[in-house]
Amino acid sequence: MKIMIELEEALELVLTRIRRVETERVSIRNAYKRVLAMDVTSQIAMPPFERSPLDGYAYLATAGDPLPLQLNVVSEIPAGTFPERVISPGEAAKIFTGAPIPTGANCVVRMEDTKQVGDDVTILQPVLPGSNIIPRGEEIKEGDLLLKQGFFLTPPAIGLLAAVGLDQVTVYRRPRVGLLSTGAELMEVGQSLRPAKIYNSNSYTLRGMLQEAGCEVSVIPIVSDEIDETIKVLQMLADTDMVIATGGASVGDYDIMRHALAQFGCEMLFWKLNLKPGTPVSVGQKEKQLFFSLSGNPAAAMVTFELLVRPAIRKLAGRTTAEEGRFLVKMASDFGKTGKQRRFLRAQAVFKNGEIWADLAPAQGSGILRSMIGSHLLVDVPENHGSVEPGELLMASWIADWEA
Repeated sequence: MKIMIELEEALELVLTRIRRVETERVSIRNAYKRVLAMDVTSQIAMPPFERSPLDGYAYLATAGDPLPLQLNVVSEIPAGTFPERVISPGEAAKIFTGAPIPTGANCVVRMEDTKQVGDDVTILQPVLPGSNIIPRGEEIKEGDLLLKQGFFLTPPAIGLLAAVGLDQVTVYRRPRVGLLSTGAELMEVGQSLRPAKIYNSNSYTLRGMLQEAGCEVSVIPIVSDEIDETIKVLQMLADTDMVIATGGASVGDYDIMRHALAQFGCEMLFWKLNLKPGTPVSVGQKEKQLFFSLSGNPAAAMVTFELLVRPAIRKLAGRTTAEEGRFLVKMASDFGKTGKQRRFLRAQAVFKNGEIWADLAPAQGSGILRSMIGSHLLVDVPENHGSVEPGELLMASWIADWEA
């Protein structure tokens, strides 16, 4: 087992061990936030016919049409109606937005540029051939690749599948994740707080983060600091793809999680990350199951979830990119603490003059859950960096998709 390793090495160790979950066929009604398990191509063109983008009159235009131009209105074409009447020279069809272009017509003039009296229409502003016609297949042609394997299905992507008539799609199943919190000091919410106790918040924050990531979550709220009981709980979560534990991760007499994982039969990949907050992280593997032991400090647990667990879940769920991009930000505030370890600071993103500025949360302690409220960014401060100064450029990454 490696001890005190860099985040990048930890990510490589974890991601190389992950195998995507199995696939299943689901209705597009249930496909939101799922990941495509195969490429999707279109069996139809979009639009499937030439159509009008506006209300007006369809007719056969020539370059030498007189101004004004008088035509006989021989048909009316609402959207959804197939035009059976062929339009001959000197004739027009009244047409509405989205309706098919009738045979014989080669343009549509806006209704605002016409005047109809009875069955005759006067074209006050004649248009050129091809004007105001959306061609068949303008957006999508038959056989076009719509979405690639690994695409995360968003609402517009679901709409695109529906637009080409697909009612089912093959996706990776949702990852199943077990979640537990250890510590004799923990109490469940809704009870009267007893002396020397604290409420268990980690089960609630991490459950929400896992659900937001598209996982099915099994929660065992509180487990005592006993190896035997911890192993029993781990056995209860045998049908999950991944287990995340908070608490019991450090070096004290009651920090037993990595020892419990080893006795449970896990190959321990590493213990401790060279960063703050959240140094005492350990990861083990047993067969296909991965086990993450995170700090019990709420902010530290959330930060290491973002840095290490979320990329693992992305790959497990079938995403083609396991890690979000990093980018430069300007510091809007200072941070006076110095230290040898790399540090990730929570900050709000502020846009000024086309740049992203990072406004640090007032308190950055590993146990301060409120520091995550309103924070959009994790700012990466290198080891041995010294104080952070306003206006300084540092690398950062987005925390998650939730709104402040």
